[in-house]
Amino acid sequence: MIDSIVVYIQSIISNYGALGVFGVTIIEEIIAPIPSAIIPLMAGFFLLPSTMSFAEILLRGILIIALPVSIGISIGSTLVYILGFFGGKPAIEKSKKLTGINWQEIIGIEEKVTRGNRDEIALFILRLIPIVPGFAISGFCGVVRYPFQKFIIITFFGSLVRAFILGMIGWQAGELYVNYADIISRFEKIIFFIILFLLFTFLAYRYFIKKSQNK
Repeated sequence: MIDSIVVYIQSIISNYGALGVFGVTIIEEIIAPIPSAIIPLMAGFFLLPSTMSFAEILLRGILIIALPVSIGISIGSTLVYILGFFGGKPAIEKSKKLTGINWQEIIGIEEKVTRGNRDEIALFILRLIPIVPGFAISGFCGVVRYPFQKFIIITFFGSLVRAFILGMIGWQAGELYVNYADIISRFEKIIFFIILFLLFTFLAYRYFIKKSQNK
């Protein structure tokens, strides 16, 4: 299935250029099966001709890869953020008897993550790292109600830098970009499952602690 998706993405990027990069990036940010790194890597291979000067390559890398990717990620992340923002509280309130987590604790987390500049730096770094799932970042920021203005600015510029670097790697690597994307995709899946495991472990721990206290 992934191979057919990759072939489809190739045709979109080859035929539609920056507009295709923008469109598939939005889909990737919302739908997890598409490896996140493959879009800028592929764009670097298909859209940056080797005949151009290095200055032209840098300019095209920004205009037709980094910008479309960062705008697409910002739009897709906003949708996930909104889902977490409006759906997080009802879900937490309904499941608090099971998990032992109430909305006041989430407010406490919100106050911690919005205090100082360290969390802004951490969010920027997470956006730079290709193996960290963007869906998880956006959903978490929405649930804890991280200030949207900061969220979208950091998301845009972090994604811009990451997409530019990956686009340059795709340009240099040639057809080997698929191997790079495959390695990054594997690590991304591992990180995603680690996050799910830690979340499940935490919820199970809270559940058994609350159950023992009730007894």
